Amino acid sequence: MIEQGNKLVVRYTGWMTYKGGWFNIPSANQRVKETGIMIFIFEEGKVKEPWCENSDAAILCELGALSKNTHTVY
Repeated sequence: MIEQGNKLVVRYTGWMTYKGGWFNIPSANQRVKETGIMIFIFEEGKVKEPWCENSDAAILCELGALSKNTHTVY
């Protein structure tokens, strides 16, 4: 976590067991890792703006629904 002024930035890693229900991807009780960054902007002691970036594409690769290195980067 990094705090500066009215901003707090959190980098996280979490593990979960996929049980199905996402884009009709079948479940095999796969263990997947999610990583991300959350940014909170505070005003008067309350969260004014939350921002989140996570690794959905990496999770899709882990579940076999998206092949690695098959997309074009612009």
